[in-house]
Amino acid sequence: MKHENIVLNDTAYLETYFLWNSKEYNINKKRPVVLVIPGGGYAFTSDREAEPIALKFNSIGLHAAVLWYTSYDRVQNVPHQALIDAMQAIAWLRKHGDEEYIDLSNVIVCGFSAGGHLALSAASRWHQEWLNDATNTTPEQRKVDLCIDCYGATQFPVSKPGDKGFGGTENGLTSNERVFGSDQPDEEVVKAFDPVQYFNQKTTPPMFIWHTGEDQLVPVAQALEVACGLEKENIPFELHIYERGEHGLALSDRTTARKDSHINSHVKTWFDLCEEWLTPYIDRPENMYGECSKGVPAPHEDSPFNK
Repeated sequence: MKHENIVLNDTAYLETYFLWNSKEYNINKKRPVVLVIPGGGYAFTSDREAEPIALKFNSIGLHAAVLWYTSYDRVQNVPHQALIDAMQAIAWLRKHGDEEYIDLSNVIVCGFSAGGHLALSAASRWHQEWLNDATNTTPEQRKVDLCIDCYGATQFPVSKPGDKGFGGTENGLTSNERVFGSDQPDEEVVKAFDPVQYFNQKTTPPMFIWHTGEDQLVPVAQALEVACGLEKENIPFELHIYERGEHGLALSDRTTARKDSHINSHVKTWFDLCEEWLTPYIDRPENMYGECSKGVPAPHEDSPFNK
């Protein structure tokens, strides 16, 4: 595995989990890449929704990279800067696609909670012109091909002025400053936060969505809003609502659990369902086995011991 930290700007970096290019199997195969975006209420970035998720995608043969986007109250209006971070990350992945053996037709975002909001924003706003100057990139360099929304938020409640909010610290920003850029945001700013309004059949990619009905932090209605927004624009999607389970389950198994309620044998099926959903998008006959598909022998096949 090629594991590196790539500095994107003064407050964000990309951590790569790229599979090695084997000379025995999948020789020179261009693999899809999943940009993993952890949650944390835009106050921090959760380890539980970062490396374990990247390694899980590695286990099914995909490259992955974790976006450690701007948080910890380094700036006001964190979602705005975090979207710039995400666009810079995707542009970096596309720029280095050839040398890292990335399938540039399958650049995927996968976000959790606040990271789900960022994934939805990236998937629906990558083409917006203001990002050209903000990231020094073109829309083609920022394109998102597929999106995986894991209990992602579409809306944040406006807090009382002075309230530090989820994950806030005594000396840090208020919740409203962190999320909206002002302790008393106006209605237009709050409305602009919801990524569903930016869904468009021409630019928004297919999505896989999952959520739990018992989520008390991000109501399940927000997943339904995403699905309805996609349906309205005739954008393909798959939606799974699990009856039981609290917020922040991540992989919902021992890998990411820090308490018993983080383990749910039913909810953990989301990843297998996601792989099944991904399969027709990412498995193409001409690239299924890399150069092995073209009859290139593996090193041991030319061994004198095989003659």
